[in-house]
Amino acid sequence: MLIHETAFLTCAYRSSHPDISKDIYAALYTQEQTMLWVQKITEEVSDWEPLLHCFRNRYFYDALNTFLNEQPDGIIVNMGAGFSMYPYLLGPNTVAIDVDQADIIQYKEKTLQHWIQEGLLPERNIQYYTADFRADDLSDMINDLVTLIDGRPSFFILEGVLYFLSKEVTHRLFDALAAIQVRGSLLGCVSFLPEAMETEVQVRLNTFFDKYNLAGDSFSHQMLSHESYHNRNGYRLLEHQDYMTLGKKYAPDLATYSKSEILNENMYLLVRE
Repeated sequence: MLIHETAFLTCAYRSSHPDISKDIYAALYTQEQTMLWVQKITEEVSDWEPLLHCFRNRYFYDALNTFLNEQPDGIIVNMGAGFSMYPYLLGPNTVAIDVDQADIIQYKEKTLQHWIQEGLLPERNIQYYTADFRADDLSDMINDLVTLIDGRPSFFILEGVLYFLSKEVTHRLFDALAAIQVRGSLLGCVSFLPEAMETEVQVRLNTFFDKYNLAGDSFSHQMLSHESYHNRNGYRLLEHQDYMTLGKKYAPDLATYSKSEILNENMYLLVRE
């Protein structure tokens, strides 16, 4: 499995319960190979993964709706956007920037334009930007995104990204985001806690990615503490959720798991001060 293949995987998860995830377009990305990966993960790691990712998508869907209601001129910037479909799930006036590696951006832009022409998707104001977060110098990305955002309040998303980055790259990326966002802007992040590292299900996930890492891509297995979000220069933590709290909110009848048997990702919402 390549890192970019996780983008297809996440879409497959989100399409498993569209009534919960609110992603009515994720199923467009369905591929036979992706469904084989889903089967492998549910068998070798955890069969809760599809449902949990629906909770994650729903959390950001709700947060983005709230943001745009409060900031009608706001812009969504999805860092490591993969094949997420948030702009299409929100209102027609949504303005967004998708940021990812070149292969993802090229495929996504071409594919979405085709689906729009086929009438499968509505038109949306989305700009695409190619970047590699692992680069030593992010100054070009900072300058370009500052220009594109043009002083507007923004909601940046780091979803399904931090697990794959090193500590050094993560610090550099957070500093870059602080240089881009204006005061009052929001930053949504997803990560695992360090104490999850030794749980059986987390070990199975790490083993899975190492086992099927066909191209030698960098899977760093990064874990971040709650404290690390309290100590981000320029940001203040507003909210923290995990799959235990989101399960109770979005589908208590389905979320019958215990914390020890799931890959319990944590969602954080920060504000730029």
